[in-house]
Amino acid sequence: MKEGMGLGDIAPGLIVRHTNRRLGKLDPCEACERLISGRISFSEFVDQVGEEYKELLDFMMDNDLHPGRPEEVLFCIDCHAGLYDRTLLRSQLEYLYSHGRRESIG
Repeated sequence: MKEGMGLGDIAPGLIVRHTNRRLGKLDPCEACERLISGRISFSEFVDQVGEEYKELLDFMMDNDLHPGRPEEVLFCIDCHAGLYDRTLLRSQLEYLYSHGRRESIG
């Protein structure tokens, strides 16, 4: 992320979905914080925490969403996901942010 940019300034296309770099083992909170801030890719995040967020990450990739923009992700979930999927995706997003030490989202 460029200096002076806030999370609201992150363009969805800037997130790297796959990379070959090797990270040391991150605790789940650190991995969530790095994903939210765009410092690690979706694939690196899955390598760190496992498949707990698979549906949410797939949904964000399919809709070109960035985890640093939770309001945008919620809006897209509400507009494009079925009732069951909506509940699952919202709970995974809430869980992501609770582990990322951020305030709860709507």
